[in-house]
Amino acid sequence: MKMMKWALLGGAALAVTATGAQADELGALKAQLETLQTRVSQLEAQPQAALPSGYSLLSLRSGSGDYGLPEERAADRIGNRPGDGVTISVLPAADAAPMAEITVSAEIRTILIYDRVDFKHRRGFEDQDNKDRLDVQSRTRLNIQGKTDTAVGEVGARVRLQGNVPSEGNDVTLNRGYGWWKFAPAWTLHAGWDDTTAAIQAGFDWDTASGPLFTGGQSDKLNDQLRLIWNNGGPLTFAIAVEDSDNNDRGDIPAIVGYIAFDNEAVFLQLVGVYQNDDSKTITPSGRQNNDDDWAVGAGARFKLGDMFTFTAGGTVGEGYAGYANNLAPDGNDTKFWTASVGVIFNISDNTRFELGYGREDYESEADVIAGGIYWDPVSQVTLGLNAGWRSVNQDAIVPGDNGSNGGNDHDDFSVAFGTWLRF
Repeated sequence: MKMMKWALLGGAALAVTATGAQADELGALKAQLETLQTRVSQLEAQPQAALPSGYSLLSLRSGSGDYGLPEERAADRIGNRPGDGVTISVLPAADAAPMAEITVSAEIRTILIYDRVDFKHRRGFEDQDNKDRLDVQSRTRLNIQGKTDTAVGEVGARVRLQGNVPSEGNDVTLNRGYGWWKFAPAWTLHAGWDDTTAAIQAGFDWDTASGPLFTGGQSDKLNDQLRLIWNNGGPLTFAIAVEDSDNNDRGDIPAIVGYIAFDNEAVFLQLVGVYQNDDSKTITPSGRQNNDDDWAVGAGARFKLGDMFTFTAGGTVGEGYAGYANNLAPDGNDTKFWTASVGVIFNISDNTRFELGYGREDYESEADVIAGGIYWDPVSQVTLGLNAGWRSVNQDAIVPGDNGSNGGNDHDDFSVAFGTWLRF
């Protein structure tokens, strides 16, 4: 009996001790919960980051947004590729596509270049020595573009600044500056400072000029413009524009430009026309003579033979118009001209390509150019390139007071360059 009594007393004591310990743990846990609730209340009381009304999230991602911008020549395709830049998007409260976004990107191009100019005959500088140069040049471009959905359609804008380092002039210029309004499913109003609507979107200068060297055939100028574009998502595109004339004193009305293009990725075809009023006059022995209005027509074509080869060509013919000027320009207001160029791109591998192009310009003077290069893109942010080019210019124009005995400013150029393109 005595042993049973002590056993019962010991069990009772142990139970009392365990109950006390559990009570202490519950008290501590209750205190921790109260502390946590106090901290949550403090966080809820803090000011929240301000977001636009109806929006729930700001996102930051690598790569460019989808802006559907007009095509650009190869040497200018910065900020439009999927891997370019950083994009900030504002998402609406409902899980829908971004209603507003902005992309910031940049590129720094640096080249080591050797060039030589051989003067065959230079009017007024008959004793001019040939020139050799070895130089390092750098160029920086900052690209900002954004868009937002509105009640009347998508509205967007793009600004691209270009600057040279102090050794190259330390200047900053507006390289691109335009906006767009997609006011209907198939219609876009494009307005601002951009490539002329008359640009031939194929050929040597457009497709095979990734490097910094000179090109041949027709080029394209930047100018002020209002452009109306139609594309319903298919291969056909129509565009018509009014543009600032290539010489401000030529006429009282803007140039009228238009094109039609077909592009199904494998085949690209384009027809272009431009008309420019010309009210200027030329002094002749018989007095002041009215100049004819300026005009030009052109065509371009590009054919992709699988993933390996691309063939591209373009040409123009016209009178007086200087919007295609490259190595030469019209010698007079009514100069008749023609240009032509061809190029080929050979994709050696997924990230290595070879480019070769030839172009000719005839503005009563002539210029021939052949150039090519090999380019390696280990990643989308880096390009390395080695290129070379040759140019021959024969200028037969006569300057005032010259009887023509001295000929023109004739010269040959040769250049070799190694370049790096670094982007984010």
